[in-house]
Amino acid sequence: MKKSLFSLILLSSVGLSHCAAPTPNDAATPNAPTPTGEVTGMTDAELKALASSYTESLMAINTELQPSNIHGSRVKTLLDKTAFEAYTNKQFPYADQTVSVKESHGSANGPIERLYVMKKIKGYDSANGDWFYAVMSTDGVASQKGKVSFCISCHTGAKAKDYLFGFE
Repeated sequence: MKKSLFSLILLSSVGLSHCAAPTPNDAATPNAPTPTGEVTGMTDAELKALASSYTESLMAINTELQPSNIHGSRVKTLLDKTAFEAYTNKQFPYADQTVSVKESHGSANGPIERLYVMKKIKGYDSANGDWFYAVMSTDGVASQKGKVSFCISCHTGAKAKDYLFGFE
C-alpha cells in the first residue's frame, strides 16, 4: 500500500509539472486573435523595435519636411515598401500589415520630437479601416496606442484613400 501511495504522489507531481506558467515560446503571437476572437494591436516591444529601425526599412514619401498643424510644426512620412508602391500608384486599400511612420519635428531644422504610427491589422478595427494607431516618443514609448479616437476622427477624412493622407 505504501508503494502504491508513493507512486500515486510521484505521478501526480510529475503531471502537475506540465501545468507550469507558459514559457516565452508559448506566448501569443502578436496581432493574432485572442481566445475571445479579438485581434490585438502592436505590443510595446514591437513599438520599441519599430522606433529603433524604421529608418532602415521604410521609405520617405517626402524629402522636405512638410507643414502639419496636427502632428507638430513639420513632418516627414515614411511607408513600408509595399505601401510606398501602393501610395505611388494610388492603389487602395493598403495591404494587411502596412506600416506608416510620421516623424514630428518642432521646426524645419529641429530634431524628431515624436513618432506617429499607423499599422493595418486585418480584423483589428473594421469600422475604421483596420488601422492601429500609436503616438510615441522617439525611443518607442507610447503615450497613446490602439483605437485612438483623436487619430481616427482625423483620418476618417481620408477614408477614400484608405485613411492615409498625403495625396493632396
